[in-house]
Amino acid sequence: MNANRFFSVPFDNRNDMKMLMVRKKLGGYAGYGRWVALLGILYDADGCIDMNDQAMRDVIADELELEDVDEFFTVLAQIGLIDRTMYETMGHVASNGVAEQIAYKKQKQEAGQKGGKAKKKARA
Repeated sequence: MNANRFFSVPFDNRNDMKMLMVRKKLGGYAGYGRWVALLGILYDADGCIDMNDQAMRDVIADELELEDVDEFFTVLAQIGLIDRTMYETMGHVASNGVAEQIAYKKQKQEAGQKGGKAKKKARA
């Protein structure tokens, strides 16, 4: 299994204040599930999705099982789960938390590669 294909969600996340807001405003656990699904999509997209392309909008709507993604993303932006400015001005869905985690994993991976090279040189 590739460890880079996983992301962490705390077991009590459903009771986080922002998640309670998601559940209240976006259809209960269905809205919460859509948020978790969106996290997976964002990780696959390196933390940012350009929603200006109609085909992408259709794909995301299908993946999240939504007729219209705008209300969903507007609420997530109001709650602070996605970057409000990027969504409202550029039409991009981005999560700072996802971007930070991707950067952190990349940094660890690069550091590990550099460490491996140093060990190979020491053995030679």
